[in-house]
Amino acid sequence: MVDAGLMFACFGCCCGHTTNGAARIARPATRRVFDAAGLQGKVRLAFSECLGPCSEANVVFLYLHGRPLWFRRINSLELFEALLAYVRAAVAAPGAPLPGQLTAHSFSWTGGGVGPELA
Repeated sequence: MVDAGLMFACFGCCCGHTTNGAARIARPATRRVFDAAGLQGKVRLAFSECLGPCSEANVVFLYLHGRPLWFRRINSLELFEALLAYVRAAVAAPGAPLPGQLTAHSFSWTGGGVGPELA
């Protein structure tokens, strides 16, 4: 199967760093969880420098089937695993609905500034 998407996990100035107020998320553990999800060849995971919306750390940007999706405060491996479960479902069935657990973590952002206003 051709890659259906790209996933960028931010590890820039704020994301993953407790010194700036974000929850600690380790890259090696994140990579292991991704590898265990069986998405190789379908979705590529890259660790990125700052993606921009620092007020929302820890940020994950997903570009899946031509659709941009932003996720905020992915502050645990369990939440990252839930995101990967959604990605698996959406790869298999484009347009799959976002599960309720992730709805509160999704947001829209087009760039500029520190991120969306807190709700």
